[in-house]
Amino acid sequence: MNWFYVDDGKQAGPVDDLQLQELASSGKVQSDTLVWREGMANWQPYSQVVPAGTPLQSPPPPTTPAAPVLGPDEVVCTECQRVFFRQETIAYGTVNVCANCKPIFLQKLSEGVATGARRGRRTLPVDPNALIAEIQSRGYEVNIGSCISRAWALIKANFWLAIGATFLVMLCNQAAGFVPILGIFVSLALSGPLMGGLNIFFLKLIRGERAELGDAFSGFSSSFGRLCGTFLLMMVVVYAAILPGIILLFTSMGLGRMGGGGGGNAPSVLALALVGIGVVVVVYFGVAFAFALALAADLQLSATNALRVSFRVVNMKWFTVFGLMVVATLVNILGFFACIIGLLVTVPLFYAATLYAYEDIFGAQA
Repeated sequence: MNWFYVDDGKQAGPVDDLQLQELASSGKVQSDTLVWREGMANWQPYSQVVPAGTPLQSPPPPTTPAAPVLGPDEVVCTECQRVFFRQETIAYGTVNVCANCKPIFLQKLSEGVATGARRGRRTLPVDPNALIAEIQSRGYEVNIGSCISRAWALIKANFWLAIGATFLVMLCNQAAGFVPILGIFVSLALSGPLMGGLNIFFLKLIRGERAELGDAFSGFSSSFGRLCGTFLLMMVVVYAAILPGIILLFTSMGLGRMGGGGGGNAPSVLALALVGIGVVVVVYFGVAFAFALALAADLQLSATNALRVSFRVVNMKWFTVFGLMVVATLVNILGFFACIIGLLVTVPLFYAATLYAYEDIFGAQA
């Protein structure tokens, strides 16, 4: 049984039962030290989980997990680790790859990326401070070309599923805005859960897990409040910078009309300057919060922690993440000019590329 405990305000562990008992005996873990293991709903004091004098069981001797029993014509895909009949896969050296994983596998080979080494989900709950410290200590790289090419391979391998999920989420988001009178408020309330669910959908595809259309709407489950709060807080922080300039701009224009055009130019110049500065700030924070919704949906961080972790980590390589956003946005623009229908492909590509970068940065390290 793996335990985690709080040490000096940071998450520590995992440790097994015997190690936790030794930490308690040495005084490292006190009666009020918060501990957690899989199956517990929340962190609890050590004294409530393990009453005084209760010995913990020693861990059983380690055993090697048994390999799956395969039939004579069955093989395991090196990417998704699922069992297939040999004729349903392609052989590359000593490994086999299924049809769904073939485009991603070949893309990895062309880029020199290690194959068969998918990152998995982190153990929940995640300490945001420990997460920031871990990434800052090891650093990270965002390869823009690799994110785009892997995203394209993923879309090709799951073409109709990826397009269908993205189209339905975008359709629901747009439809919310047409609700009479309250449309803008409904759209703001639903945008976070909708986009958060789409993040989960694409992360499942990226991790080789089984993804379904319903996963794109998983943000409406227990994570609704968290995703809604994350999106609304992000909008407030991002767009608050541009509001003073816009208000001053419209005010100066109104004063100019009231005065017959005299004396209204100087305030409007100041307003335009404030709007320009606001746009720069909006772009800066928009990039810095690029992974906030994914962190809230995937690692279940609170709204403030999701924004804080994304801000701290992205600022380590802000211009690289900005470059990825620019390239992905340009691809979307090309999709718009391709008779607009091209957006059905480029919008899923944008999400997949962004989440490949997220997985490279925040995914559990192999």
